[in-house]
Amino acid sequence: MRYAIEQYDTHGYLKAPVWLWLGWIFLARAWLVFVMAGVSRSSGSDILAWVYPNSATLYLGLLSGLPGLALMWLIGLRHQQRTKINALVRNGRWLTILTVLVQSIQVGYHTYLQHGIFHWANALTLLILLWLVLYLLRSRRVKDCFCEPIDANR
Repeated sequence: MRYAIEQYDTHGYLKAPVWLWLGWIFLARAWLVFVMAGVSRSSGSDILAWVYPNSATLYLGLLSGLPGLALMWLIGLRHQQRTKINALVRNGRWLTILTVLVQSIQVGYHTYLQHGIFHWANALTLLILLWLVLYLLRSRRVKDCFCEPIDANR
């Protein structure tokens, strides 16, 4: 056994690491802004206009945040009898990498639209996305958390 018993759920699947959860939350940041704007009724449209001045970028952010939200939901639903959910989660690592690449292209496009002018928000976003893709590619625990558990009865 490679990991401590506390790192497995009740069905024998390895739990997702905290850094992966934080990465998924970062990928779904447009959803967080959208929910916060919805909760603050009176100033919600001002918040959305300040964070996303162009509504198309909000929609792209919401669309590119969906895979992370879906994986956060589906990883808790894994069970030996749920083969379709297990198949989706098994491909979750590559889906997350694809989402990171899409969001990197989106930030690069925004930088292009701003004529290459340096902004800390774009730089930090690209740095976090770079760290996240390296983490997804190199972490053994991330690879293992998307795998099926070995059944002792087989």
